[in-house]
Amino acid sequence: MDDKKHPNQPQLNTENHQGKTPADSLGGHSANTGISGSMLSGQRVDAKVDGDKPQVSKHGKGDHQDLSGLVPKSFPRRLFSKRWAYPAIYLGAAAVIIGLMYVRTQSGAVPATSPGVDTGSTSTSQTAQTASSQAAVSYRWPVVQGTQVKVTLGFFNPKGTAAEQAAALVSYDGGYYAHKGYDIQASNQQSFAVVAATSGKVVAVVNDPLKGQTVEIASSDGYTERYESLSSVKVKQGETVQTGQELGMSGTCQFEQAAGDHLYFAIYKGTTAVDPGTLLPKL
Repeated sequence: MDDKKHPNQPQLNTENHQGKTPADSLGGHSANTGISGSMLSGQRVDAKVDGDKPQVSKHGKGDHQDLSGLVPKSFPRRLFSKRWAYPAIYLGAAAVIIGLMYVRTQSGAVPATSPGVDTGSTSTSQTAQTASSQAAVSYRWPVVQGTQVKVTLGFFNPKGTAAEQAAALVSYDGGYYAHKGYDIQASNQQSFAVVAATSGKVVAVVNDPLKGQTVEIASSDGYTERYESLSSVKVKQGETVQTGQELGMSGTCQFEQAAGDHLYFAIYKGTTAVDPGTLLPKL
């Protein structure tokens, strides 16, 4: 057979394959389809439409962004990060304590060996003149005239503010008790003579193991005065006393041991404690 081409034999076009190997041809196809031999090595291939070659991106551990800062804080952590969080908690706790103490006093909880203390509603008048117009009893301070004294613990007012109520609580044996009178102390903190704040009849003289020696006097118009924390007593039960008459000497008591030498003076209208500041003249 001669070497001439047969007229019916298809002509092999080698124009586009000259100098290229089969692998090169395949490589060009893989570039168009996004398939690369690098896929075999586990690398990720990012195929771009406008590029002739696949772009290979390698991601190592160091390439990952730290997302810890993007994780939202829990609600408690966000709450306590606020400046006002702790002051608000303290104020709330104080309000709860005051509320519990008020409930306890309303229930009549007092030391077992002490006389009962009523904690009913009281007058909120702040002047002796206003209160005197409502009562027939005239009061004076239960000390000898000229004695320099001060009130170291005031009256627990059920209608007072939380701060005022907290300042009028007595802490004893793990509990808190409403202070239903005045603690009166000499300016020199020494013992002083205690006198009757008004005239009346001595209805009780008691040596209370918690509150010291106590004198109770019933005056006119249903008022009763109680003198506690006395170190000595000069009157007897059934005796009638006059305003300014000496009753005994101030002292200390176990119930208010931290108060030192003082007189506890309380006024009752029936069974309701009355703020002494509404009946006593100004110091």
